[in-house]
Amino acid sequence: MIVSLSGWFGFSCSLAAIIGGLITGTLADTPYFRHSFKSIILTMLIGCFLAILWFQLSIHTIFYDKPIFQPNVVTIGLSVTFAGLFQGSALPLIYESLAEIMFPLPESLSASVLVQLNNITALMLLFIPPSLYKLMNFFVILSIGTCIVLMLFVNIDYKRRNEDERKQ
Repeated sequence: MIVSLSGWFGFSCSLAAIIGGLITGTLADTPYFRHSFKSIILTMLIGCFLAILWFQLSIHTIFYDKPIFQPNVVTIGLSVTFAGLFQGSALPLIYESLAEIMFPLPESLSASVLVQLNNITALMLLFIPPSLYKLMNFFVILSIGTCIVLMLFVNIDYKRRNEDERKQ
């Protein structure tokens, strides 16, 4: 039963990430939000942090053995789905923002740097033994929190977008 539920949780997370990415990408292309990548990314990362925190408070963690929130299938499923929604919503704008920051360099370079960093992080998480799953959950919330703090220091110049608009 647990295996099939985890599959459905993963499916809902992936589906929500795809839908969130499509909606946020469309929203960021509207004239009103065209130059507000940073605020949209911060909003989505904070939403992802809150969803993962909700998940953390519903399971056993390294800080406490008894969950603070009473866990059930619906709350766990919703927290995982919302985490996927917000994470998937932020990803397209993160790629686009990195292309803006590295503008004179090709977009493929900025995307490949981001993909390599993502792969290295995933590889490091794979080395955590299954018995330390509580530690992995803590690393996920810690990494999202770190991303939020680092995003506060990012300055996005829209030179590439302005150049494209000037050419048109």
